[in-house]
Amino acid sequence: MLYFMGLNKSSASWTGNFTAAVITELSRRKIEHKRLPPVDWQTTTLQAQIYRDIRSNPKDVWLIGWAQSPAIELIQDKPGKKFGMVVGLAAMPFEPAVLQDTAQTLREPERLFMYDHIFANSDWCRRCLLKHYPGLRGKVTVTGFPIDFEIYSPYRTRERNQDLVVFNQRFSLEKLHVLEIELARLLSEQGYRVHHLTGVNPSTMAKSSNCTAELMHRAKLAGLDFIYNETKHQYHSRLAKAAVVITTSAADMLPSSLIEAVYLGAVPVAPDHRCFGEFIHPDNLYTPYDMDEILSLVRKRPYRNHDIMQYRAADVVDRFLCVMGIETNK
Repeated sequence: MLYFMGLNKSSASWTGNFTAAVITELSRRKIEHKRLPPVDWQTTTLQAQIYRDIRSNPKDVWLIGWAQSPAIELIQDKPGKKFGMVVGLAAMPFEPAVLQDTAQTLREPERLFMYDHIFANSDWCRRCLLKHYPGLRGKVTVTGFPIDFEIYSPYRTRERNQDLVVFNQRFSLEKLHVLEIELARLLSEQGYRVHHLTGVNPSTMAKSSNCTAELMHRAKLAGLDFIYNETKHQYHSRLAKAAVVITTSAADMLPSSLIEAVYLGAVPVAPDHRCFGEFIHPDNLYTPYDMDEILSLVRKRPYRNHDIMQYRAADVVDRFLCVMGIETNK
């Protein structure tokens, strides 16, 4: 039996896609599995008893979609090997958990060592893990992140707006929103339309802090339009119209938002650091923080092949199963 804990579904993030992609691939292979209630950073009520009541055996396998989950503490002494997925690391200075002062509650150093093996969503993630937790050496495998590209296929034929530049990252400190605002001003002055796509209502975003509210006000004055998407259908439809998608992030381990933009046909513009070089062609990378290079790439729009199909759900789940020692029935 494979016990699988996915992630909570959210219209504002990639988490639901992860869970659905893994479940689909397990079912397609006819692998016996039991889906467990998610316990992640979005969880408000921990259904601990469900985990305590499970009677596993030594041949069973546990796959936890968020390795820092408190669920690992509930199952650490239960029979069966434990595998955890790392998509972010509280040991890193720009992680949201650090900026929001919640990193200590994650008990990351203790929880990561409760696993038999760790799956890293990128090589950058692997390098960060081993830098901060060298005791994990030999227990980390880069698998990528499972993405069901088929859900985006209906949107690939949408007509593209050649003057539309989009940011689809979070409007937050670790994504360098101040740099985003200045880029929006410069792009607007050059005749581009600049949108920030979000799954969170802008009024809700503004209420998160006085600083955010002021920055959003400045962003709008600079020409950045915040476009609220109540559904994934709205979001994908609008993203498919973008000619260029820019990220200024200083914190991503592997950004699903940029990968889906590439699949939908937008020209990506990303910094030449962290994970971005693992899937973005070098011609679309800029020196970090260099706005002149960013503007140049927007103008040139280099159309290149980007190595995003390495994250195809079927292939990533195959990597999971291979490390976990589970035979597949494709």
